[in-house]
Amino acid sequence: MTNVARMALPPGGRTAIRATLVIAAAVLVVGSLVALGVAAWGIGSFRVITDSKPLPSAVRSLVVDTGSVPAAISITTDREAREPRVDLRMVNSTAAGAEPLSVNTSGADARITIDGEPSAFLQWSRAGEITVVLPPDLARGLTVTTQQDNGVVRAQADLDQLIARTDNGAVILEGSARRIEVHTDNGEVSTRDPISVSESFSATTGNGKIIVDFAAAPPRTVDATSDNGEIVIGLPARDEYVVDASTKNGETVVRVPRATDPATATAVVTVRSENGDVVVDDLR
Repeated sequence: MTNVARMALPPGGRTAIRATLVIAAAVLVVGSLVALGVAAWGIGSFRVITDSKPLPSAVRSLVVDTGSVPAAISITTDREAREPRVDLRMVNSTAAGAEPLSVNTSGADARITIDGEPSAFLQWSRAGEITVVLPPDLARGLTVTTQQDNGVVRAQADLDQLIARTDNGAVILEGSARRIEVHTDNGEVSTRDPISVSESFSATTGNGKIIVDFAAAPPRTVDATSDNGEIVIGLPARDEYVVDASTKNGETVVRVPRATDPATATAVVTVRSENGDVVVDDLR
């Protein structure tokens, strides 16, 4: 059957088929070369840069605002640091300036911003990393506020207050604070080790889980809310708590000793999820 079909096909038809195959192969090769050329051009248009700026030694309120530039923010302390500073390492356009880090001060207030030359080429990659380095004594009296469209926050310092707001990204908590407030639309809120918060803790997320453990001295109020995600709060087992825990779609588990009077309770704990399990557990 194959021989008959091959014999029935005139020489002109075979030539046309060969020409079509050659053209198709050429189109594929050219397309691949164009794609590689575009990628090489895109990569060649960027560079890795570093920048560093000192912060006021008397700063009491610090805002880190990365805007639309994807960035990871780390807040750390260093006993050897003589003055606070901010370090930046990021991928930036070759056409941009060499020092994109900006620090504006007014009295005891400071604000950090970056000019990152936003690009669709880097839309979904981590374009930069900001590290705030603080002397420990200064950090304990400092309020830090972070604002991001996209990026991760990692707080590794003992602060007075931490306020973290991000549209897309996780918030990882370490150290201690008098007050912590976290808001994220898409991302989780978590602790690596139990944290110390003396006054209040609140965390809200649209899509993401909240998993936070508190050390020996839990805050007076704990408020955690997620639209879509599980919530797990760990508290010292020796104390009693007023607990209001609920979920519309999931399981609710409370394993800590419960009190009925807020005046005698160690903390008032409010935990709610629209879609996800809710657990208030004891840390033994």
